[in-house]
Amino acid sequence: IVVRITNRDRILIAQRDVDWRSVRANIERLHAENPEAPVVIQSHPDSTTEALIHVMDSARQAGVYNSSLAAN
Repeated sequence: IVVRITNRDRILIAQRDVDWRSVRANIERLHAENPEAPVVIQSHPDSTTEALIHVMDSARQAGVYNSSLAAN
């Protein structure tokens, strides 16, 4: 499950633009489809820490504890 955060803090999951409020629901759905898949967060260097923490918290709330950060 790849989650990208753009330089303007837009969140993209599975190549789709996702509203902040639905990040958790999207991760839950994708995790249900593939329970073994980790969450990989690709954060743009100009994105905010707030956006990164929001995605990490959403993954945890969705029950996914296997997450990592990928360098761009």
